[in-house]
Amino acid sequence: MACQIAQVHAWRGEADAAFAWLDKALTLHDGGMMLITCDPLLASLRVDPRYAALVRRMGFSQ
Repeated sequence: MACQIAQVHAWRGEADAAFAWLDKALTLHDGGMMLITCDPLLASLRVDPRYAALVRRMGFSQ
């Protein structure tokens, strides 16, 4: 659920709120986090340095 809320914020261009929810999703082990590297709703976040840091924290490569 937290990941889906992050998707809405990202789609609306609200990067700060999206990253706050992605952090919550990571903490909650939200299953949606497994798809963040290919999720088109999160594409706008990929240019933000916080995205790369989040992906690293998850142990994924970009």
